Amino acid sequence: MNNKKLKIIFVGMPDMALVCLPNLIDKGFNIVGVVPPKKNHETYPFLKQICSFRNLNFLDFEKSCNEEKYVEKIRTLNADVGVVCSYNYKLSAEFLKTTKLGYINCHPSLLPNYRGAAPYFHVVNNGEKKSGITLHLMEETFDTGDIVYQEEFDLLPNETMGTMFNRTNFMLSDALIKLLTSLENGEKLNPIPQDKIGIYPDAPKVGGNFKIRWKNDVFEIERLIRACNPFYNAFSFFRGVNTKIIKARAIKKEHNLKFGEIALCNNENILIAAKGGYIGLEIFQVGTWGVFSPNEFNLMFSPKVGEILT
Repeated sequence: MNNKKLKIIFVGMPDMALVCLPNLIDKGFNIVGVVPPKKNHETYPFLKQICSFRNLNFLDFEKSCNEEKYVEKIRTLNADVGVVCSYNYKLSAEFLKTTKLGYINCHPSLLPNYRGAAPYFHVVNNGEKKSGITLHLMEETFDTGDIVYQEEFDLLPNETMGTMFNRTNFMLSDALIKLLTSLENGEKLNPIPQDKIGIYPDAPKVGGNFKIRWKNDVFEIERLIRACNPFYNAFSFFRGVNTKIIKARAIKKEHNLKFGEIALCNNENILIAAKGGYIGLEIFQVGTWGVFSPNEFNLMFSPKVGEILT
């Protein structure tokens, strides 16, 4: 057994970083430096606070982590490997040469499927049955490097962006521990090149606000609502007020109602007509009044059958 401790550079942003970084430290890995986001990024102070609490070497940069002086600063740490968790700045070829083994990125999909910034959303919204996690060596282009670890899982029937986000963060953290432990034990990486020619679903960054089109199929609408929960906003308008749909169910049933029409409203059910059936609202937020169940919504607004959500 090789008792040499790897010297590791950690690059990342919350929230994936806040799962993976403490786990690496608690398992005894040698983090010789932490590369944060830009100082004006909303997660910067949070990560800095965590690093201060953990007495980690927090490596600030001025404008870019690819600046020549900063890259040289990383190089002088003489690290064995870098780990990247949810970092949305492109790392230069020179930066990626600052460790002996390169940089290993954590990606929450089964690459080459769903390369990009928003795999959680697209996997759920597209109705995938399976997804997974990937650790891969980094190149200058996002999510294209050779694969060193993958693990698959089945999506739950009620999977949301939030449940996928939580599950993959912890899976990636555990996968890093396995991979880095194997390297410390003297094993070598066995990279597998990604297919860069085939056509695969991608995961581009999305705006985060999605107006529900009630003329769409009920299952398509229900997937969109789950794909937005809890970080994005799937919304409609009730009496002209923005109404965010947080949780709903799809009910397949033919009808002759207008799309968006309230078909039933009682203490248990708020049913909205859509193509091929109804969307049953379960948890939703109306403007700034609060978050409601059907019963609470009825008490507050006394909705009427026949009213239209636009």
